[in-house]
Amino acid sequence: MTVTVPPMVSGGLPVIGHLVEMLRNRESLFKRGYAEHGDLFTIKLGPQPVLVITGAEHNRVFYSETDKALNMQEGYAFLKASIGEVLFTASAEAYYNQRPLLQEIFKRERMVGYIEAMNVEVQKWLDALGQSGEMDITAEMLRLTQYVAGRALIGKDFARELGDEFWQEYAAISASLDPVLPPNLPLPKFKRRDRAKVKIAATLKRVIAERKQNPGQYDDLVTILLTTQLKDGTFLPEEQIVTIFMGLLFAGHETTAGQAAWLIALLLQNAEYRALVQTEIREKVAYGVQIDAGVLHGLDHLYWAIDETTRLRPSADTQIRTVTTPTQIGAYEIPAGWRIMVSAATSHMKGDVFANPDQFDPLRYAPERAEGKNPFAIVGFGGGIHKCTGMNFAKNEMAIITARLFQQFDLELLSREIHVVTGNGANHPSAVRVRYQRKPLRELTDAATIREAVAAGCPHMSQHAAAEEN
Repeated sequence: MTVTVPPMVSGGLPVIGHLVEMLRNRESLFKRGYAEHGDLFTIKLGPQPVLVITGAEHNRVFYSETDKALNMQEGYAFLKASIGEVLFTASAEAYYNQRPLLQEIFKRERMVGYIEAMNVEVQKWLDALGQSGEMDITAEMLRLTQYVAGRALIGKDFARELGDEFWQEYAAISASLDPVLPPNLPLPKFKRRDRAKVKIAATLKRVIAERKQNPGQYDDLVTILLTTQLKDGTFLPEEQIVTIFMGLLFAGHETTAGQAAWLIALLLQNAEYRALVQTEIREKVAYGVQIDAGVLHGLDHLYWAIDETTRLRPSADTQIRTVTTPTQIGAYEIPAGWRIMVSAATSHMKGDVFANPDQFDPLRYAPERAEGKNPFAIVGFGGGIHKCTGMNFAKNEMAIITARLFQQFDLELLSREIHVVTGNGANHPSAVRVRYQRKPLRELTDAATIREAVAAGCPHMSQHAAAEEN
């Protein structure tokens, strides 16, 4: 028999329902709902009823019914206000018309250039750290992923072309992201967002103008957006190029920064598994040589750690849809007008899918265990046709950052407590303070290689060889 009203979570307040708790700690709210009612339960965000779902079976319906009975655009009005109507914030028709762009941007042949950009910017960051010191990994990852995104999407002159204030303005957009409050309220953070959008658009339009004037000199994201036909045979107008660029920058650094910081923190907190990763790096990653796709493919323990970080600490811990046609989920028929949210806080913690789900255990993904192999068991990168097209970009970037950092430095975690920070851009960890010490060159490569590199004028090797001599 169909039951029409999913059970309500305890603790709602008059009028506003669970709004305050959703803003403060949605993970706790979702876990309480799961404990009280299982895979399907309802919360109230003001007058809006929201079904929260858990588990691969229900997640599959969520993703497979997107653009059919479920609409994803209405639930992301806060993103539309920040980056514009583009990609998954646009209508279903516009999204499918723009998909050839995503396929061109993230096709395998272009990943070679992206991996090269990652290698260059990661090594520049490591070289700038000096011999020893302390740093906040969370803050460092935000800056580093900005540089990687800039170089990969704009080219080696990205810093000059974007200017010094670009990322400061972009930070105002990130800080404005709020999935609960109406995005057009006259709040200071929304006013700063709107001013920042105007300045960023002006910067990007100058970059577009340069590509139009010199079309043969560039092969970057802007060039792709200018020259790739949409599904209907047309080309993107300039305004949409700006919004797609902003959207890809958000996806290309904001979420990856938080995941990369959590990955490093979790490895530092788990010495036994870190030893497996470090052994793998020593055996498979050559110092001073670019980490290419072939090397990345062999870093099993590192990529399992990346997957486990996505499970335990996803940057996107929930996604939203609006019901446009009454939809059957489990025993309930969800009426039109309701919202539905997937919940990583509960889906990723199901004891019948993941053994000891609270533990950091990347070996759960090894072939002999193969936990969570259902493609809808983990929702950190979405699912179905709308699964994040930049997922491989993000995973490769995290792998290169971590491999080079642990290869070249000894690290000590200083932060005793690290918690999830929400409500200011994508989810990310609080400060991850570490003390670092550069490893001697003789531990990283042989003396002959060092001498040859220094004689050839390699600035990277020469810098650290000179530092050790002094």
